Amino acid sequence: MTLHGTMLSRIEGWAKSKPNDPALRDRRADGSWATVNWVEYWANARRVAKGLMSLGLQPEDCVAIVGANRSDWVICQHAINAAQGIPAPLYTTLLPEQMAYIVGNAESKIVICDDQTQLEKYLSIAGGDSPIEHIVTMDDLGSTDPRVISLPALMAKGDAASDAELDARLDAVQMDDVALLIYTSGTTGLPKGAMLTHRGIDLIAKAVVDVFPSLLTTKQRAVSYLPLCHAAEQGVTNFAGLMTGAETYFCADLTQIKDYLGEAHPTFFLAVPRVWEKFEAALRGKLAEATGIKAKLASWARSTELEAFKQESATGQPVTSLARTLANKLVISKIKAALGLDQLLVALSGAAPISVSTLEFFASIGIPISEGYGMTETTAFASVQPPGRLKFGTIGKPLLGVEAMIADDGEIMLRGINMVKGYHRLPERTAELYNEDGWMHTGDLGAIDQDGYISITGRKKDLIITAGGKNVAPAEMEGYLQSIAGVGQAVVVGDRQPYLAALIVLDPEALPELEVASQISGLSDVASAARNPDVKRFIEEEMQHVCNSKVARYQTIKKIQILPTVFSVDGGELTPTLKVKRNIVSEKYAAEIAAFYAEGAPSTQSARP
Repeated sequence: MTLHGTMLSRIEGWAKSKPNDPALRDRRADGSWATVNWVEYWANARRVAKGLMSLGLQPEDCVAIVGANRSDWVICQHAINAAQGIPAPLYTTLLPEQMAYIVGNAESKIVICDDQTQLEKYLSIAGGDSPIEHIVTMDDLGSTDPRVISLPALMAKGDAASDAELDARLDAVQMDDVALLIYTSGTTGLPKGAMLTHRGIDLIAKAVVDVFPSLLTTKQRAVSYLPLCHAAEQGVTNFAGLMTGAETYFCADLTQIKDYLGEAHPTFFLAVPRVWEKFEAALRGKLAEATGIKAKLASWARSTELEAFKQESATGQPVTSLARTLANKLVISKIKAALGLDQLLVALSGAAPISVSTLEFFASIGIPISEGYGMTETTAFASVQPPGRLKFGTIGKPLLGVEAMIADDGEIMLRGINMVKGYHRLPERTAELYNEDGWMHTGDLGAIDQDGYISITGRKKDLIITAGGKNVAPAEMEGYLQSIAGVGQAVVVGDRQPYLAALIVLDPEALPELEVASQISGLSDVASAARNPDVKRFIEEEMQHVCNSKVARYQTIKKIQILPTVFSVDGGELTPTLKVKRNIVSEKYAAEIAAFYAEGAPSTQSARP
């Protein structure tokens, strides 16, 4: 019997209670869906586990796994756990030398991948000091290398093995065992393998349904599209997903997420801010194209819905009115259906700060987003905004079983059994993570209000210290700048400089909205828009209203530079979960940043004396 409370026990439980219900769905090349039901899910995980044991996998051995989101990915993950091994996921974007470091740190003798590109990376680093002995490919890639075995062949080896040893290992699993080794992105140094335990994962799974009890009242559907090597996606697909018995649709390419939503109609959806912002930009562009009565009707409906939402959040009581009912019937329901979010019960944002303007936009179309907070080191989640009582601009309250406090220097400190055991084979870094009382350093600065809601004001490592000695957290100003029509991202700079400046990145999907808001026509692409002096003038004028008028003088932005390109993962400016890598941006655009301070007086004036 699998230990109760683990992800394994939940798969086994659903296999017994609803064996024929769909659990995992993959899109075939022809657009149809291949389905794995719960009993097949558990049986295949067992087959792979026995196959891995036949290759020599021992308890506590780490197995590296890399690939796009698909059913085989999570089946392999749980198979590794079933054999008492530890999955060590890798980003598909890693270079071979980065992959070699993680595989070496994890001491992975067995590694798993999905396609030829990742196989070639493994083969290029295997040999020498590499621990790699076996490479499992999810598809049969026709490799003749004796170290390579396909997943179907591995499962066949598992079929020939006895169930008794696997059952013994399943029985030996303990709640404080490491269930996942998730490596940090390594944007500020070498990646660190955070050790997530079965007990910590169980706490998160139970805490999510404690905050969102509706997830237990109906059949759940989710779309898995963020990298599975990221704690947030694990939180949705495996922690909460297995707790609720959700049917998971796998999207291998993040850029195709809109198409998948239209088919899956998820009930539970987590997006990083950049994904919500892309949706917003596309919708605002379409709304901006409406004219006459259609435009007025859409504006009235959104205003009506937003006011009702604000009243609900303030009082905690549902608001019903004829106007709201009409707004929903005539406009709101149609917008949500077009997005594929018409059956959504829970909408979440996490992994980075999201602007209040974006949250209000989605609230105006009947999609209240609960902003949450967490890190790899908190087993994905630590706090979330409770439904019905959202306070935009905060990250909500600590989850059940999580404590939060603010240190003397303003840092948010957390404590709970969901905090990781530490970093794999890095005792010095583990010691730095916790203080003497067991509180974990988050690196984030913030405050807690009288109702227990936490606000983040910035990252300790991102603090800008101006030439005048003022400490500035850039996140606040960046959030304001990103609310300007057409702006996709903003990076505020000015460390050790006399004033702040900002690099502005336009959003291609938001150009129609920018044209309407600025009354500038012909903005066909980002490059031409960036060169247009009228666009710069418009953004500078908006900056005075939405940003500089709301902050202290030393926080105001004096200069901007609109970049002619967009940030991307391939370009290096974004992490795989679309967070900006400040260090890379600072290096890549060093000339543009230097130009801010090479000239005379600032090109824009502060709105405050």
